[in-house]
Amino acid sequence: MEIIGQGRTADVHALDEERVLRRYRDGGDATREAAVMARLADRGYPVPAVLHARGPDLVMERLAGPSLLDALLTGAYEPEPAGELIADLLDRLHALPGDGVVHLDLHPGNVVLTADRGPVVIDWQTAEEGTPPGLDRAVSALILAEVAVSPAPYAPGARAGLASLLTALRGPALPHLPAARARRAADPNLTAEEVAALGAAEDLVRTLAP
Repeated sequence: MEIIGQGRTADVHALDEERVLRRYRDGGDATREAAVMARLADRGYPVPAVLHARGPDLVMERLAGPSLLDALLTGAYEPEPAGELIADLLDRLHALPGDGVVHLDLHPGNVVLTADRGPVVIDWQTAEEGTPPGLDRAVSALILAEVAVSPAPYAPGARAGLASLLTALRGPALPHLPAARARRAADPNLTAEEVAALGAAEDLVRTLAP
């Protein structure tokens, strides 16, 4: 099978023109993520259609389009509208009726820009229920801030996107920043350098918040 995408915890394989297989590298159970996505789809939230889940394997519809991150890197999308889009996707998620699902990793790399359905949110492995929506907002803001304080050439764009996100959010994020920072610091997929930069990232969020 051809690998068409790689995240920090899973690989995505093309099965055919209509299906992909997302496989956890650690052998974790994908059925919980599949159940969350199915419930969100039933409520009209833009997620890939789940076709099958068993063990570490999750078979989903294959989305056609670039990620929001790729669109930003190629200049097809500007940072400010990208920040507004992330804010809108968060607000729409938190407004859904039911048990209060939060994504907790919603950033440009986890949004696919499709021609037929518009933006679709992927990678629900970290999703939780009953967690305050403010933590979701704070995590997304902190992830953008981590890029903004890094030496990456696209750091200024991340800063602009972060400022736009914070202005567009319809709910508070700052009260949940300490919890978001603790969550990010405990993520085993972050490098020591990334963890060390979390303080500067948190400070930047506080500085740019309206």
